[in-house]
Amino acid sequence: MKYIKLFMLMVAAILFTACSDDETYNTDATTAVEFEKTTMTVKENEGLIKLPVKITGKRNGMIRLTIKAEGVDGGSEAAAKESVNGSEGDYSITTKTLVVKTDTVTSEVMNFEMKVIDDKIINSDRKVRFTLSVEGAKLGAKNTLDVKIENDERTVYDLIAGDWVMSYSEVQFDKEGKPLMNEDGTPVVKDYTADVTLSVISDDDSPLRGKQVLAYTSKFYFALAESEVPLSWSFNYSYDEATKNGQLNFNCTSKETIFSTQGYEFSWQVAKNDKLADGEIKGKFTVDENNVVSKEVTFNPNDALYISASGSGIPYVNLKLQRK
Repeated sequence: MKYIKLFMLMVAAILFTACSDDETYNTDATTAVEFEKTTMTVKENEGLIKLPVKITGKRNGMIRLTIKAEGVDGGSEAAAKESVNGSEGDYSITTKTLVVKTDTVTSEVMNFEMKVIDDKIINSDRKVRFTLSVEGAKLGAKNTLDVKIENDERTVYDLIAGDWVMSYSEVQFDKEGKPLMNEDGTPVVKDYTADVTLSVISDDDSPLRGKQVLAYTSKFYFALAESEVPLSWSFNYSYDEATKNGQLNFNCTSKETIFSTQGYEFSWQVAKNDKLADGEIKGKFTVDENNVVSKEVTFNPNDALYISASGSGIPYVNLKLQRK
């Protein structure tokens, strides 16, 4: 007898669980779910983006929301590609399912999230379509959302912006102020690296637009100060679309103060006719068939960049910029 009672209790437990699962979903016929909008435009460099879903009506149980993503060829926009587990792509989705619990509110907005991936490549705009499905509510008319991912690299110059590492060599001197020389006739140097951030002038009204790139470093070793100091830079740039070759040139001028200490104002300069003067040190970069800028900007190793004040200065050679 006790076995029969035990069996009946087990059956009751199973039936209760099944009923509970059925009852967890909302059954209120007035509850509706849809995207808050049907189109969105985001920049490629915006990072995390919210995809809002609006829920209306009272909820007497839970609602499960699911989205499916699909790249759409929009003519002027290419089909966006999803990045999965770190693979290459234009976007990734943090979660494709949301569970909304019972509540008495009559209107609420929930958000799916997508991360836009900045590829640092000049390409067309892309489009992805999200399709919404729901359990525990009726689906509204706005059940698809088209997101246009707008390419932010409008020109090759925009691709130059960002974080770089500069390698450079400081020429060494003896106690009499003469440069130390190796047996092969090259100067004795000490090698350093510095983190450099390049900023492209994006303001169309700026007189520097299309002429200069500004830069800043937080740790350039300055021998006179015997420490790492913050320095500013400016570069002139040019680009030949036909050959896909570009120049990023140090803009060296005594008019621009880059560092001040003990009453001295230092600027970047170059050597001309055995004297320090204004000028440029020319760097080269290339752009490949996929419109990707080379990861290095190389400068003539024989050109010396001087930190100068009152007609004297310290030379730096072997200059190179490398993308971080």
